[in-house]
Amino acid sequence: MTTWQLTESGEGVLRRVSVLGTTPYAETDQDGIRAAVVSCATLVEAHVDKVIKSLFSADAAMSLSLTRVLHAEVEDSIFRTWESRRKWLATAFGINVSGDKASQDFDAVVDLRNSIVHGDGQLTDLQLSKIKDLFRLKEQYTRVLSAQVNGRFVTLSSEVAVRSATVSRDFVLHFDKVLLEKFPALTVRAS
Repeated sequence: MTTWQLTESGEGVLRRVSVLGTTPYAETDQDGIRAAVVSCATLVEAHVDKVIKSLFSADAAMSLSLTRVLHAEVEDSIFRTWESRRKWLATAFGINVSGDKASQDFDAVVDLRNSIVHGDGQLTDLQLSKIKDLFRLKEQYTRVLSAQVNGRFVTLSSEVAVRSATVSRDFVLHFDKVLLEKFPALTVRAS
């Protein structure tokens, strides 16, 4: 039996994601599937943001006035993209969650969320402009999430919600494990 190390926030996300992953969607319920994908990505993103804020709050350097001023100056940029979140986690706190399977698969959920939210169910102009990443993106949508890309349009199968929830769950389990191995006393509340 595997025992998982989870923060309180991570545990709360897993509960919510599990509901999304067990809700059956018909292939014709594209709005329901889209909502599940967006919810999964958003729940995980909020959790990671709480963790980053908790790490900064717990850091002894934050007791210095200069550190607080510098942090306030760059704080918005930390949470702007997943790339910046991962960069700050790695460089400031030694938490590397890039390149592993859980992180790569979760990138597909984030990218699909972006296609849904910013592209209205189609690949965004930004996604299309990155030619070298486009083939990887299409392959990830299919392999990881069971979504199909035809031209710009993204078709969501009935499995997309379940797969998004599973991938999100796996990422949170991996992320919290890496986090708590490095910072075992860190507390990240659910709300």
